[in-house]
Amino acid sequence: MAANVKLLRTRRGWTQNELAAEMGLKFSQVVATTEGGKRRITVDDLVDFANAFSVTPEQMMSDDPDAGGPQVYEVTVDGGHTQSFSADTVDPGDTWTSFYLRETRVFLAPTARVLGIRLTTEETPDA
Repeated sequence: MAANVKLLRTRRGWTQNELAAEMGLKFSQVVATTEGGKRRITVDDLVDFANAFSVTPEQMMSDDPDAGGPQVYEVTVDGGHTQSFSADTVDPGDTWTSFYLRETRVFLAPTARVLGIRLTTEETPDA
């Protein structure tokens, strides 16, 4: 669990203070002692960390806590417009390409106009 807290925090580019703020804490001591393996993790801690990272508690305890969660896509359409957003399902249809996050469509473009789709690893806001 301690390794996953540090892994997810660094993947998101957050400092320990930023993670503490995401969790609603005033001080980063909880984060630092958790990452250092000097603190016992309670069920409440597990849920708080999972919520801060937008993953499930089960994912927090897995080998790759980001697996199965939303991915960040960068889509370029003709005309040069590029947009980044999170999605967990992609439907590259014959006519339209649709991206969904938790079964809600977050991006839709005519398939013929999509010049490129790139999966990125950095976090961006949802569209």
